[in-house]
Amino acid sequence: MKALRVQISSQLETAATRVIDSYRTFMDAEPDAGDARAFAAHHAACKAALAHLDLLMKVARIAGVDGDAGEGDEEQARLLAQARVALDGDEGSDDDDRVGG
Repeated sequence: MKALRVQISSQLETAATRVIDSYRTFMDAEPDAGDARAFAAHHAACKAALAHLDLLMKVARIAGVDGDAGEGDEEQARLLAQARVALDGDEGSDDDDRVGG
């Protein structure tokens, strides 16, 4: 199991960094404000990225991966807080991430 934890640890940092970078890039590309479907799809995709980051961090905790305190930790914590707010606000919604049907 120790080898598995080492493997998970090395991959989680890379995965989390990619999710954060992708989220920032995608979030900066704002959709056409006049197109409701594009707007909804854009925000659903952003929410999905934040949920992905949240899941990666849960896997890290379950696997017992210790994070090093670094400048990225604050950014991850901020993004996770946003994800939790976004996800909590959608609980009970039947059409969480569906656009147009």
